[in-house]
Amino acid sequence: MKSIVVSIALVAVFFAGCPEKKTEPVPVGEMSEYKDPGYGFKIKYPMDWKQLGTTGKAVFAKSQEIIDKFQNPASGIEGAMVTAEVVRYDGKTAADLIAANKEELKQSETLTLGPDEQTTVAGKPATKVPYSIKVTSKTNITGFEIFIPGDTALYKLHLVGFGEQFGAHAAVFDAMVKSYELPVIVLKKPDVWAPSPNEDTYKSAFFTMSYPENLEMVDVKKGNNDFAMEMRADRRDCSIHIDVFGAKGLTVEKVWEQNKSRYKAKAKGNSTIDGNQAFWVDYSPVSNINSRAYFVVKNDKVIRGTLNWFAPQKDVYFPAFEKCINSLKIN
Repeated sequence: MKSIVVSIALVAVFFAGCPEKKTEPVPVGEMSEYKDPGYGFKIKYPMDWKQLGTTGKAVFAKSQEIIDKFQNPASGIEGAMVTAEVVRYDGKTAADLIAANKEELKQSETLTLGPDEQTTVAGKPATKVPYSIKVTSKTNITGFEIFIPGDTALYKLHLVGFGEQFGAHAAVFDAMVKSYELPVIVLKKPDVWAPSPNEDTYKSAFFTMSYPENLEMVDVKKGNNDFAMEMRADRRDCSIHIDVFGAKGLTVEKVWEQNKSRYKAKAKGNSTIDGNQAFWVDYSPVSNINSRAYFVVKNDKVIRGTLNWFAPQKDVYFPAFEKCINSLKIN
């Protein structure tokens, strides 16, 4: 539209006094359907018109010469043109983009901008902005832009005619607007992680453990411990972490007594792992993340297993992680 505005300002004097021909109304006739390959909107257009735009900005006219007339009124052929465009918000609102579009139109000194009209297109509330730009004393470029706010973008229809072509194409414009369809947005459901039915065996010098093969090994530092490993699911906060350190001659009861005060326990209890007594504690290190730490002692080594899971999906992660811990065979 900016190029249209600028060109008209340059050639308005050239056309002064040129007579206009009376134009008969253009029947709608048969129509073809365009579906944008990138954004999915649909619109029908006269079968003898062409689509001369690009993905996301379809331009319909009978010929390139008609489009040229809007760019440079001193050349080309009088006719009508319809543009169907997608304008991404990119941090702006629909109101921001509509206002910016009006400012672009106002660059023409011969512009008459009509008041906004509220309408409905494709079953959605829309804003219609009519305008007229004087080319000569008797000839105007007349058009209107329609803005339909979507979830992620503003959908824009621009319908314009040169001289009497605007009125002549009224029925065509109306049919095209009525045929317009917004893309059907199919929201992809987030993939919910599930443990693979296929299991593998993790082996170390201290234990072996069965685990779903879709757990991912993560490099972790052992620090002052004798050993450390970690496996994760699809989230960084959903993992199994096991470290091994010296028991220094202490029983599992003594190890538990020394360590339990480090946890802000939500629950605690005892169980067995590979036939050895074990203690566990449930706690929440951060909001929406729950954890359970297990302590078991064998061969003067403490095996500490920590399970972490996303609290709202405990039923997805915890049973699979607990099964891994219960499969431990301590060397």
